[in-house]
Amino acid sequence: MTASLAAAAVIVLLASGSPAQTVYRCGPDRNVYSQTPCADGTSINAEDRRTAQQRSEAEAAARKEAGIGTQMERERLAREAAAHAPTAIGLNQVKPVAHAASAPKASKRKSSKPKKNGDLTVIVPAAKPKKPAAP
Repeated sequence: MTASLAAAAVIVLLASGSPAQTVYRCGPDRNVYSQTPCADGTSINAEDRRTAQQRSEAEAAARKEAGIGTQMERERLAREAAAHAPTAIGLNQVKPVAHAASAPKASKRKSSKPKKNGDLTVIVPAAKPKKPAAP
């Protein structure tokens, strides 16, 4: 029975993969990690406790997501290239503008018709013509 326990222990050690790695957490903010000891560092057990199946599934998922990301990038670049494709245009292809945006707008003459707003009646006088300047 002792031999079978020893054999089981060896199998468990071999199946667990690499032995636990010691990682040191260093730096003033404790955000630097190193495999070699540092002056004020604390050791951290960085053992991967996932099973071999869990690791392979995670790697497969990461590969799939990387492929999807690459495909999405290709599609985005193609859309951007199509949207920004240079087009040549000659002066004979430019159509004239009906009116310039800076052109003065025509004003409407107001009449002297009364306007009603509820109970209030407002009379707006018509604009008087300007007299010509005397010579």
